[in-house]
Amino acid sequence: MAQGKQNEILVPLGVKTELKKVFETSYPTVRGALNGKTNSDLSRRIRHAAISRYGGVERAGKTNIKNPRP
Repeated sequence: MAQGKQNEILVPLGVKTELKKVFETSYPTVRGALNGKTNSDLSRRIRHAAISRYGGVERAGKTNIKNPRP
């Protein structure tokens, strides 16, 4: 797997709390894994579960939307 930041994974409401319970870890660990900031074995397992079991969707990159001023 390539080094660097992973793609962010978007999950439905309540899934982060469920992942925290399933993997018996802290909320910051789950958040870091889903935001792509960590790439440990646990982070990869969290991301895989989020997509395969909880309906998570991978987002390829941050989109900066600038609102035009009137």
